[in-house]
Amino acid sequence: MRSNTYRTVSWKKYLLNEDSDRIKRFLEHRGNQVFYQVSKSINNAVINNHNEVTLLIHPNMQNIIKIDKKDFEKVLNRANDWFLKKEQYEICSEISIFKKNINSNKNKSIKKLETLI
Repeated sequence: MRSNTYRTVSWKKYLLNEDSDRIKRFLEHRGNQVFYQVSKSINNAVINNHNEVTLLIHPNMQNIIKIDKKDFEKVLNRANDWFLKKEQYEICSEISIFKKNINSNKNKSIKKLETLI
């Protein structure tokens, strides 16, 4: 039986690097699901006061992306840009709430939302 081993890489490799044709194709096909999943995970990490998020974006990639707390807002901005380009404004408004949660005072006024996708 073969075990699954995954390597941890920076989020920039799959969510920021659009120079690679492989990454472009990946985001074209799965970008909506990936950016939404990442955004929800970041919000959950903020609510639960975690310092990082690690996600398996696609099982065939054999890589897990890691997002440190200092990069949460950058990633949410990248996701927001993605959904603006796709004209999915409802998700953009949800991401703006996630960004406000990051800046709120230690979970005092964090809003929890139902998923849109």
